[in-house]
Amino acid sequence: MRHNLRSWIADADTRQSIRTFGLARQLDILDYQNGRTTDLYFSLLGELFDSLRQESDDARDWATLGNALAQLGERLTGVTRSDAFFFASVAFYSGGYSASAYLTIRRADPEDWASENYRASYDLLARPHEPRSERVLELLAALRRGDSGAADSALPDAESAVLDALAQGPEEWISQQSYASLLARFSRVNLRSVLPDGMARRWDPLVDSFLDRTPPAWDFFPSQVQAIEAGLLTSDVTYSLQMPTGAGKTALTETLIFSHLTEHPDDVAILLVPYRALARELRGSLARRLTDLGLPTRTVYGGTVPTPEESQDLDAVRAFIATPEALTGLLGRSTGLLSRISLAICDEGHLLDSGARGIGLELLLARLRARAEPPRVVFVSAIVPNIEEINSWLGGSEDTVVRSDYRPAEAEYAVLRPAGRGRGITVGLEAHPLSTNLPAHTLPGFLQVSDFEFTNLRTGHRNTYPYSSFKTQALAAARKSLALGTVAVFSTTKTGQQGVIGLGEELIAQIAAGLPLPDPSDFVTHSDVTEVADYLSREYGTEWIGARTLRVGAVVHHGDIPQETREALEELLTRHHVRMVLCTSTLAEGVNLPIRTIVLYAVRRRNAAGQAEQMLARDIRNLAGRAERAGSSTKGLVICANPNDWPAVLPVATGEPGENVHGALHRLLGIVQNAVRQNGINLTNRVLEANAIVYPLVDGIDATLVELLHDELGDDEFQELASSLAVGTFAARQLDEAGQVMLSNVFALRAGQVAELRAGGRLGWIRETGARVRLVDSVVDDLVPSFSRWDEVESPLDEELLEVMVSWAYKQRDFERDVLAAYRMQDLPPATDISRLVRAWIEGRTFSEMAQNLNYEIDALLRVHSQVVSYAFTTLVEQATALLGRYLADIGIELAEAVVDLPEYLRFGVPTPAAKTMLAAGIRHRRAAVELGNDPSMSSPENALRSPSDLARELLEDEDRWRGLLGDFVYQRTRSDVAQRTGRQG
Repeated sequence: MRHNLRSWIADADTRQSIRTFGLARQLDILDYQNGRTTDLYFSLLGELFDSLRQESDDARDWATLGNALAQLGERLTGVTRSDAFFFASVAFYSGGYSASAYLTIRRADPEDWASENYRASYDLLARPHEPRSERVLELLAALRRGDSGAADSALPDAESAVLDALAQGPEEWISQQSYASLLARFSRVNLRSVLPDGMARRWDPLVDSFLDRTPPAWDFFPSQVQAIEAGLLTSDVTYSLQMPTGAGKTALTETLIFSHLTEHPDDVAILLVPYRALARELRGSLARRLTDLGLPTRTVYGGTVPTPEESQDLDAVRAFIATPEALTGLLGRSTGLLSRISLAICDEGHLLDSGARGIGLELLLARLRARAEPPRVVFVSAIVPNIEEINSWLGGSEDTVVRSDYRPAEAEYAVLRPAGRGRGITVGLEAHPLSTNLPAHTLPGFLQVSDFEFTNLRTGHRNTYPYSSFKTQALAAARKSLALGTVAVFSTTKTGQQGVIGLGEELIAQIAAGLPLPDPSDFVTHSDVTEVADYLSREYGTEWIGARTLRVGAVVHHGDIPQETREALEELLTRHHVRMVLCTSTLAEGVNLPIRTIVLYAVRRRNAAGQAEQMLARDIRNLAGRAERAGSSTKGLVICANPNDWPAVLPVATGEPGENVHGALHRLLGIVQNAVRQNGINLTNRVLEANAIVYPLVDGIDATLVELLHDELGDDEFQELASSLAVGTFAARQLDEAGQVMLSNVFALRAGQVAELRAGGRLGWIRETGARVRLVDSVVDDLVPSFSRWDEVESPLDEELLEVMVSWAYKQRDFERDVLAAYRMQDLPPATDISRLVRAWIEGRTFSEMAQNLNYEIDALLRVHSQVVSYAFTTLVEQATALLGRYLADIGIELAEAVVDLPEYLRFGVPTPAAKTMLAAGIRHRRAAVELGNDPSMSSPENALRSPSDLARELLEDEDRWRGLLGDFVYQRTRSDVAQRTGRQG
């Protein structure tokens, strides 16, 4: 692109930003553009068609052209407006930004063009389900029937028509050249052309599936093409893919699984995902699509002990989407499953560095690699600089690493720069649009005193809202950015004035003051928002920050908020009903949301010692990638609100690689090494089990070794196997000789512990239950004798049972650590506090009721519930009851059903079997399950053979009663849930 045109585009972008953000201050230096819109338009068109003729391969130049033309189109009217959007779409599509092309062309009016060339071009860009162009209809029919050459065959005629059009005039030439260029690219990147042996009939179901989606997928992104052309679908060896967020990993994964399983009809493929939220999202998308393609897929994301639903009929399942811990538990339940796995895809692989989750993932991959015939592994991550090192560990070569820098939408980075003091403070927006080939520019006066002046309604005086804090400026910048689209304001922490709650309070205070800034409520587009706000008030209280912020048009989203509520809030964002979200990194954990602007309020957090820690550059990159999602916008914006944080953000903006991934196993082993060296102690199992900080290391190794120890394997052979597994970890490849010896010693010690379990006849308990090895003695010696009615308990609400369970949990060091962290105390609270909270949860109380009755602040309650009740305690009880049942069975006692089912009652927070069954079946809201489950009809003898979902459907027909009990939002969703459930049963 010519330098002077690039500068002109940058200046036009600055002028547009001044208009978009409603800035009072103008820049005289940009006055040369006054009255020259037409000149810019034709200069852009000239550049576009020069690039089309030269077949430019500079993707960022194409993105710059596309965004410049689309921005110009906003200021035009009539046919010229549609033309600008059309040409912008041509630029995007030519650069490989098909999602941006799709978004942009939909802003044009197809009725503005009558010629077949324009109709065909429009259809290629807009991908309607019913194209109007006969040419495009034929191209799509050819795709369905497996004729990848149809586009190639049509191309010579299209190119000849371009030459003929030169004699007819510029308008005809433009239409012919546009169509020919689009057709040429379509011929290279359409589904059949990219798929190996794309005309083969085996691809028909997959191609039909892609074509029938909304919007349809007719072609592949450049990142997907790069991976496929590198042999991803034709090779049986390990690959590692570095693909930015939003670059098409899910569709590529679907294609890979379909290709692999159709070629290996007796095998199983697994997709490992780190987060339960991501697994839940994929259950409704990828898993459903694979099942529809004839590849039954199961999503498993519970605890380490599989539920009956997760572990039944495994022979019929062809693909699993699972968290590492859930898959490990499933492998223990099904001895034959491991040998059937011939493809393992590891998504978000950088989470090797993430605590217990990372250790479980590393050891699972090491175990898969240790098989006599290891499965093929495909490792995927957006942000691993040392991906070649990991690929080599997994068995790949330098030829099987695919690095793509393609992003479906480019992002600009900017930082707020305050200047002056007191009422004289102005805040400039210093932009660094490095990824779009444009020079940097600054918007002076982006924020200034007039943005914070308001009239005090009580006194009638003009006041100035204090705006010197970075928090106030971050929220003000976010409010101005609402004009661009959905805005996320990010903080590293949930609570406190520096966290998401503090952001919410600041937003509410600004709106209450009446500052002359865009109001989030002005962008609310649906009555759903009012209904969800009512739901939040019912469940968490009217004064909860989440309910209060939603009433002013913004969403609060963090990890302590229960999943059912997060999903409801995410739907508001996905459907564009709300444009602002205040969030932690939970929002970046795999969930696909249409974020246009991210304001980074803080990129530092306090560690356990109270010291400030900066986020890793790779984590900032992953977060910023949410502003570059395919199909959500053509350009993203990332604003650093605190200039002191800019040095941490700048490496991300400039594309520097960030920190290497070493793995949590490597890190925890270093902690063990240092402790042994500094304290001069001998490493023993007692030492390993004395400190909860290394429990993820111990538990991860134990779970792996348990699955390796078979009856025919002697103790010496088992020690050798454990040693070879230690050598096969990623950690072993990075350690020095002393570290490798230490790693082998840890594996040997745990192997000895596992072997002792076998000698005592208890190994089968662990293998069948998925419980932790270190809990066996505690369950048998401490828990069993503490209660005499294991076989007589009739209700999970049995007060003595819950007290016994909590008292036993208090003896576990990791539970003690979790409780102290959640309560933020130096000393443990009384066990009765946890017992009362657990009981209230199982009784089905709302969080508002629990907070009021137990004297908790609502956000403290949510934190304790999330970290202690629903995770730490439920996990312990899940493992303890599994071991209890196995131990008592050996001595002739049958564990009471109420105890067996206690983990599920804890997981769902319900008091009745009917409520538990409904939630397990897919009803989304706990409140609905509790109220319906408590209805007398659910326990009446005449309904004993009817399903709770069927009964619920009948009950909900009394609309007035149930709307009153549940509120509009929960009522409508529950009716939909039970209708779907009973429909599947029918």
